[in-house]
Amino acid sequence: MKNITKFLSILLAAVIILSGCSSNNAADSQDRSADEKLALSYVTNYHNGTKEAKTKFVDESIHPDVQGKFRVGAKRALPENEQLKDPKVVESADYDDGDTKGSLVLIQSADDKEMIALITENKVYMHFSLQNTAPDTYDQIRSSFKTAKKG
Repeated sequence: MKNITKFLSILLAAVIILSGCSSNNAADSQDRSADEKLALSYVTNYHNGTKEAKTKFVDESIHPDVQGKFRVGAKRALPENEQLKDPKVVESADYDDGDTKGSLVLIQSADDKEMIALITENKVYMHFSLQNTAPDTYDQIRSSFKTAKKG
């Protein structure tokens, strides 16, 4: 009987902790703009996703002008060490280069990596990171944000 009570107490504590975490994530999600939600979905479903998740994301959420490039990338899943662990939207900024208008969304991860997604016409157009962008170009785009760099 003592073991059952102890087990139920631990189970109840775990349920309370987990429900608290999920409600915080839900509230955080409700505070996000559509572009920020899309950028986070990009990291979760495309960047960190399986081949199947990537293909579906390309069909639904990548800008038609660049879907071909993203389809090529969808053919392989990234190794875990290249994924962004526990990605969070940190900040967003308006973007307008004369040809393209949209928003830049800065995402940082628990493993000190970051990525910037360019969202235009409610679709992902491209992303910038130190792995795929020249450092001077990345720094120029990164200067759109107030948040300090990670790592």
